[in-house]
Formats: sequence, C-alpha cells, structure tokens
Amino acid sequence: MPYGPPDIFVPSRRPLDPATLTRWRAARCDEVVRPAIRVALWSFVRETAPLLHPGAEVDAGPARLSGLNDPRVTGAGPGDHRGSDVKVGMLGTDGAQVCLVLRAQPAATGPAARRHWRDTLGAQGIRPGATAVTGIDQVDPDEVVPLLPEPPSEHVRPWIVVRATPATRTGWLAVDAGDGRPRRVIDFAVLRLDRPGPVEERPARCPHCTHPRVRRYAAFDLCPDCGWFAQP
Repeated sequence: MPYGPPDIFVPSRRPLDPATLTRWRAARCDEVVRPAIRVALWSFVRETAPLLHPGAEVDAGPARLSGLNDPRVTGAGPGDHRGSDVKVGMLGTDGAQVCLVLRAQPAATGPAARRHWRDTLGAQGIRPGATAVTGIDQVDPDEVVPLLPEPPSEHVRPWIVVRATPATRTGWLAVDAGDGRPRRVIDFAVLRLDRPGPVEERPARCPHCTHPRVRRYAAFDLCPDCGWFAQP
C-alpha cells in the first residue's frame, strides 16, 4: 500500500513518453534538480562529510548548483552531445572542503521492486565505521516532477532516500512517489577540494565516454559529459 492514508491511491509509474524525454533533454540541470533536492543532498553531505572524508569541514551556507553539460551553454559545439539523457552538475559552496558531483537521469522505465526501505534504515545518526549511510526526507510533489515518468499524486508527499558508501565516497538518491517503490534518479560522488590534484597528464578523452572535454580542476579531473572523475 502507498505510504499515507489508506484511501489514497497512487498509480504505478509509467515509462517516459517521447515528449517528456524531449523536454528532459532540453532542460538545464537546475530545472531538473530542483531546490528541495539540492537542499537534501547538501544537508546529507554536510552531515556525512566527516565520515566520507575524515577531517573535512563543510560550512552551513546554501550550496550552488552548476550544470556542467547544460544544452544552452554559450559556445556549445556540434559534437558536444549536450542534449543528453544525463544531466551532470556540481554542488558546493565557497568555503566547503568538499563538493558533490551528480549525474541525474529520469527514473528507470517499468515497475520497480517494492522495498520496505523504511523498516530497514536502522538507528538515526552517523556512526564511525559504518559501511553505508542513509538519509530520508519528504518534499512537495512538484520538486520531483522532472525526475519521474509522470507526476506523483498531489495527495502524497514524495520521500527521497539518499545513501552513500564511505569506502568509495559515492552514493545515490531515489524517489518514492508514494507507492513504496524507490526510483533511483541521481548518482553522485563527494570529492575533496583541499588536497593536491592529479599528478598525471590530463587525458585527451574521457576513459568512460570518450568525449574530448575532460576538465582539470585543482583537486581532480572531471568529464562534464558523463560525470567520470579521477581523484587521488
């Protein structure tokens, strides 16, 4: 049954129709990853940064989202593939010692398995030595509309589930629109900003997607087309 009053029916998710996918490809990263999602992600980073990167400090200010492969970027060339199915963005502040690099894509087509995820979260809090860290929040339905094949029921506030693995400093965000079936819509990595960057030569092409636009930042290399990164 959906989470919420028993008299509310939440329809199952449907695959993305061509018109919705066309709108997704034309949208900017900030139009897809809406403010409540950014707040939830950055709050999660702020709480878990000491576990993901021991000693890292994150200020309490609001984070800014920068879209890295947006379709309406000045100077975009014909071979940039910027109208892609994946939105790549960077979330961070001026004072934080970490940033979050995300890859957003529409929820997977077809039905997802029902999971009793709220029954298996365990105790609240960040525990040293944890192999995984999970956070949950609720947002207004319109905050997750761009990420789902169809709008969620207006009678149910969707849950968002954020999970990260300290060993790899990577994680994901899923949306449960009220039917108990989390849809994984964002993958992310938390990268350290206050350490020396790569010492090897910057690759001419991304090792993952082969596009020739790998960027060298102070602390890591990053491909804005697919989200591949390399950090010592």
